[in-house]
Amino acid sequence: MNKLRFIPLLVAGALALSAVPASAATTLEGTVGPGFTMTLTKGGQKVTSLKAGAYTFKITDKSAIHNYVLTGPGIRDKELAGLIYMGTKSTTVTLARGTYTYYCTPHKTSMKVTFTVS
Repeated sequence: MNKLRFIPLLVAGALALSAVPASAATTLEGTVGPGFTMTLTKGGQKVTSLKAGAYTFKITDKSAIHNYVLTGPGIRDKELAGLIYMGTKSTTVTLARGTYTYYCTPHKTSMKVTFTVS
C-alpha cells in the first residue's frame, strides 16, 4: 500500500522532465524590406555560414510586397514571413549540412542570398 502513494510523485516528476527542452535553438534575426533588401544576422553579424542544428528565425517584414522564404536540404520553400504580412514572426527549424537560400518569391532574381551549413 505504501508504494502506491509514490506513483503520483513519479508521474509528476516524469512530466516535469519531459517539459524541459533538450537544447535551446540559436536565434537568427532577419529583415525584408522596406526597399529591396533582405538580411540574416546572428549576434549582429551577417550570416554566411552556420553549424548544423536548430535555429529560430526571427523575421521582421517591413513591406507588404515581400515575403521571406527559406530553402535547402530538408526544407523546401518554407515561408517564414508571408506576402501582404508586415510585422515580426519567429519559426524554429533544424538546419542540416548543405547550402541554403533565403529569398523573396516575387523578386527572386534580385532578392536572393545563400549561406552554408557545416
